[in-house]
Amino acid sequence: MGSDFIKRLRSLVKTAICLLAIIFVITGVAPDVLSQRSQGTDTGQTQRRRTRARRKKGFLESLKTTIQVGATIRSLEGDRPGKFQETRDFPFGPVLQGIHMKFESAESPFFLEAEGLELGERDRRVSAEAGRVGKVRTRFLWDQLPHYFSDGRTLHVSTAPGFLAVAPAIRARLQAVPNAGASASQLGTALPTQVRQEIQAAAPVQLRVRFGQLLVDQSYHPNKNWELYFRVQYVSRNGTRARPTGTFARENVGPLGDGVWEALGMELPEPVSYGTTNLTFGVQYSRPKWRVGVDYNLSLFRNSIPSLTWENPFRVTDSLAVSPAFSVGRNRFVRGQLALPPDSDFQSIRVHGSVDLPYHTQLRGVLTWGKGTQNEQFLPYTLNSAMRPPNLLAGQPALFDLAPPRASLNGEVQTLNQDYALASKPWDNLRFLLQYRSDERDNRTPQVHFPGLPAFGDSSVRTSIDFYNQPIESLAASYTRQNATALLEWDITKNLTWEMEYEWEIWNRRFRDVPRTNEHIVRGRLDYKLMRGVTISADYLYAHRIPRNYITQPLIFNPTLNGPLGSWAITPTTQVIPGLGIEFNLLRRFDESDRVRNNGGFSLEVTRSEKLNYSISYRYLRDDYDKRFYGLNYNVQSTVDAQLSYFLAAPPKDDTEGPGDSWKENTFLYANYSREQDQTGYRGLGHLTIGATPNVTACCSQFPTANTWDRNTRIHFDMFQFGINTASAGERTLFDLSYVLAFTRERTHTANPFPILANSLRTAGAYDYPDVINRQQEVNLSITHRLRPGLDVGFIYRYEPYRLDDYYTNSLRPYQAALPTPNGAGTVPVARYLFQDARFTTYHANTGTFFVRYTF
Repeated sequence: MGSDFIKRLRSLVKTAICLLAIIFVITGVAPDVLSQRSQGTDTGQTQRRRTRARRKKGFLESLKTTIQVGATIRSLEGDRPGKFQETRDFPFGPVLQGIHMKFESAESPFFLEAEGLELGERDRRVSAEAGRVGKVRTRFLWDQLPHYFSDGRTLHVSTAPGFLAVAPAIRARLQAVPNAGASASQLGTALPTQVRQEIQAAAPVQLRVRFGQLLVDQSYHPNKNWELYFRVQYVSRNGTRARPTGTFARENVGPLGDGVWEALGMELPEPVSYGTTNLTFGVQYSRPKWRVGVDYNLSLFRNSIPSLTWENPFRVTDSLAVSPAFSVGRNRFVRGQLALPPDSDFQSIRVHGSVDLPYHTQLRGVLTWGKGTQNEQFLPYTLNSAMRPPNLLAGQPALFDLAPPRASLNGEVQTLNQDYALASKPWDNLRFLLQYRSDERDNRTPQVHFPGLPAFGDSSVRTSIDFYNQPIESLAASYTRQNATALLEWDITKNLTWEMEYEWEIWNRRFRDVPRTNEHIVRGRLDYKLMRGVTISADYLYAHRIPRNYITQPLIFNPTLNGPLGSWAITPTTQVIPGLGIEFNLLRRFDESDRVRNNGGFSLEVTRSEKLNYSISYRYLRDDYDKRFYGLNYNVQSTVDAQLSYFLAAPPKDDTEGPGDSWKENTFLYANYSREQDQTGYRGLGHLTIGATPNVTACCSQFPTANTWDRNTRIHFDMFQFGINTASAGERTLFDLSYVLAFTRERTHTANPFPILANSLRTAGAYDYPDVINRQQEVNLSITHRLRPGLDVGFIYRYEPYRLDDYYTNSLRPYQAALPTPNGAGTVPVARYLFQDARFTTYHANTGTFFVRYTF
């Protein structure tokens, strides 16, 4: 563990001794002294005490309180061990770990329960519930959950809410470096060296956000028929997280059409400060045979930082990319801006009811109408002062200081959700359900047309005649989803149950590639009790989703273009369909394309002995997409899970108990193993862009069949766990030990099924990625001993080694100017992307916690 851990362990022991001494003085010595003094009292005093004991207990006498205090030490080894406390907190030193109070009395209709957990930590939680039985109930919750990313380095400093500045001297030094605006192959070593020096001197930044929730829930029953309820909830997120921003550049350093892609930009320490307030008012009226209710919900999202403005570390003067192609010298603005989640309101009204019919039949339904609005002011087109004449080409609008066509979006979306069901059990062995659900999103936001758009890191201007002559506009996408379900469950015999379900799902979409899809789903299940304590279950689902019409851009196939396999191409005469994505016409979106799903599984549960029980289950899910097209081809998931539990001794059938039998009866062993496999197949294509110049020549994209590549990714996840839990007689001493091993390996294989074109070695060349390995172990030990009734002491120890081997992040640095080639023979120039280097790596962690728990 290291000398540092031993020193902290000694400090923990000293703290524990002090805590014990305080507890003994408060809870141990004083009661003993009082007990000794009471031994000399006469029988009259004893009789008076018995009389008082028969009186009704007061509030304090019926209130039971438990307090747990403790101290923790920890030892972390690893250069970036942030994952250890990604969503939890282990503070060093003494802390109030928990407090629990409960008032409950058979002599009173009132109740009260309050609890505070991990009060000195970032993942604290406080809850309370009080009221009168059958009359009023109030619930309170305050919960916080951290999300720690890692420590990083950045040249940006927050000088005002939503503004990230870089020292002018740093920006001047970086802009003055020769070739600072050159393409990757002309970069040289001067700029990377200077950037690394600046980053080395930069102050570290901690990337951490915290989720918070405050909830108050109130219900009131004036009588047995009426219920009134009110709920208020506030959800917040505050902190700093990494936010990527940037653009790309493509340099043709090889044959025409092939090139090196550069990702220009940086990760920003984005400040996060927003919250949502939810209010709900409702009333329900119930009768023996029917009930009806209505709710009103109001949700208000507010972001105190609506936009983020940052300074470019590489620039002190504004500039555009090199015309007329604007492909070299991008990302040369002084200040950039980014819109963050806007303020929005949502309100809804829900009406729900149900009625009981003869033959154990119930009809129920829910109808919810909602309306969401958003009217945040539009940001300026650009902050780059160079985006105006004489730097622009003919026909390009001067976007700097140009007012948008509207001041704001004035967005409005209306929703209508319906859910109706008829459930019946006409016979004891037969049940059925008929259900209809509908989810409608009607986007009523006015359409907005823009005269232009700053592109490629505010380096050039895109207009309606750029590339594919597409208008720049906002589209009010909407959809309606409908589901009709019929379910039948039949107890054929006492040991055999059969279940059958059919579902029809319909999607209708606006401004999407597929206006309508139909999916038919059939599911069956059998449960069979083979013998006493042995149950076998099996289920199977088949579903087929069919797009009625998949709309694509009208590309033209030329069988002789780019080799004997031909190419699909967009020519200057192609009439592109407005409002439809500019994509390869054989590419399919996985959430809309033709898909066949097979999902089946079985399980075996055995509980034939009071000492031993075990179970095993298996599930297989496969989604197959039309192999004639590109995109996701298939996705396969399979899981195996086995569990076993064993009691050393069966519970005694009488009160007799032999010496040494108690610990056997209280000893419980368990083990489980699970394995999950995920496999994904994807087909893509490296396309060419031939002779396109913005605002000069229309784009001529070519999609050669020869440039096809296939990717197969396999992920194996194995987890093994075992543990032992035991206790002494009367559960005076509790012992719990567990061990968990989780291992993940990801393998990616990519290949070209055809000989790729000579001008696409970088664009379409496929190669295998190195394996990604993720291994985590946990050893948890807990010992609790009762010193006297109401007073417990204990120790908790956790050992957690974690290993991560990821080719993508192993060599990640704040600034990289080259990457190794696929064969490892050399390097290729790449993007000057500025990372914060906030990531997880391998670590080893030890934590020890000593606690004292007192109940009175």
